Amino acid sequence: MGNKINLLTARLRNLFSQFETHPIVVAYSGGKDSTFLLHHVLVLLSEMKTNPLAVVYADTLVENPVVHQHVMEFLQKVKAYCEKTGIDVRILIAQPEIRNSFWVNVIGKGYPLPNHRFRWCQDKLKIKPVKKVLAVFQEGIMLVALRSQESLARKRSLNRRLDGMELEKNGLRVFAPIFDFTEEDIWEFLTQSPTPWGEDYGRVISLYRTARGECPLIPEKNKFHSGCGMRFGCWVCTVVREDKTLRNQAIKNGALQKLYEFRNWLVNFCNNPQNRLPFRRNGQPAANNKGTLSLEAREKILEKVLELEKHTELQILRPEEILEIKKIWEDDARRFTSYYIREYTKPLILSSDGNCALATFSASSIGKGSE
Repeated sequence: MGNKINLLTARLRNLFSQFETHPIVVAYSGGKDSTFLLHHVLVLLSEMKTNPLAVVYADTLVENPVVHQHVMEFLQKVKAYCEKTGIDVRILIAQPEIRNSFWVNVIGKGYPLPNHRFRWCQDKLKIKPVKKVLAVFQEGIMLVALRSQESLARKRSLNRRLDGMELEKNGLRVFAPIFDFTEEDIWEFLTQSPTPWGEDYGRVISLYRTARGECPLIPEKNKFHSGCGMRFGCWVCTVVREDKTLRNQAIKNGALQKLYEFRNWLVNFCNNPQNRLPFRRNGQPAANNKGTLSLEAREKILEKVLELEKHTELQILRPEEILEIKKIWEDDARRFTSYYIREYTKPLILSSDGNCALATFSASSIGKGSE
């Protein structure tokens, strides 16, 4: 293991020297691999002080709240460490535009939930926001914590560029410096090494332990075998059939239990044909008559989300999202009168303190529109 760490340090040192003064951009998720990579970048830059550093975190606005809290606290410590050691650092949080947020698309526009065939969430919640953040860099090095062991697809991708490098359109050169590290290597280091500022990595280990439902590491004759294939992401993710990570975390966390139950309710509710209209948002007929969610269905989801906020004391919807949802609902009511106008519907009311409520009103107050 020591030889591999030395090799990694040499790789990074050569990279930083070769592209001296160019910004080093590290993609950080809060997981074990990106934590491991960021650790070695911080330690080396504190010594070399050759390159400015940018740490990029993609916040979808529906991140697992426990992981998100850990990430925010960890990034604060990264910033403090950099200030103390003289590293020129920027912490960049990539968030989707309000009009592209998960809840605006589902509750506002009535989008079907993402699935393995229709992953609209990837582009709207992660890819576009990250591209927008990275667009500020005219040149630089981006480091990603990809490992060839993770999946066959990733291994093939990395093998096509053995040095882990490719040229991005925006001028960033992308490297995967830990591509030849195993999961056991990562855990061995994190369990035996302190953070650059002297703490242990117990919080990261704890996240994986609770996600797995047991200790993620199985020590055997000084070797470390991971018992954890857990991944962290959006708590409301519907691309996976079952969110085992959230399920296991919820065992000892009442708020997460309610999120888990809501997520499962949402899947069943949105997949019910009775809650769908026979056309898509562009007006075209939908396959099997399972198009956009009806306005009544969206109202129901909103009610459930507001209840969830009260029971968990978590902010799930932001005031800006509520305003955007209100705007979309009113516009839809004008565009599709035969489907959306009812004798009584429920518009969104946003109070001065930012709270949201549903209020009964007459459909005539919206005005008539064309179908």
